[in-house]
Amino acid sequence: MDNIILWGGLVLVIALLTYLNQKQRYSSSVKFAYRELRELAQKIGDGQSSNTDLSRWEEALAELEKHPNEFNKLENELGLRSTFASYLERHYPQDTRLPALQEAAAHRKDSVWGIRIGDYNSKK
Repeated sequence: MDNIILWGGLVLVIALLTYLNQKQRYSSSVKFAYRELRELAQKIGDGQSSNTDLSRWEEALAELEKHPNEFNKLENELGLRSTFASYLERHYPQDTRLPALQEAAAHRKDSVWGIRIGDYNSKK
């Protein structure tokens, strides 16, 4: 009987730790950057972006680049690089980062881990 109580207690502790890990997984700065980039991508999609958004883009991207897994998830979901390239094309066409962003956006990853799945011989 004592073994059942101990095993049940262990399962409850593991479940509690898993719940707390998911709840407190990321710092507030990562959550803010995630939210900010979603909002900025939405503004690009709606055509409501402005020149003053550049600092917001740069700060949020810098924060999210510290967490590559989250950056890749957002890239996969929103096409973050292509969206930022669209923003630069619209408001800062002479920006030196634009060619590199366009090149990176042209080769989107098919997974979070960056494995390309598909036809590799399509460029001849």
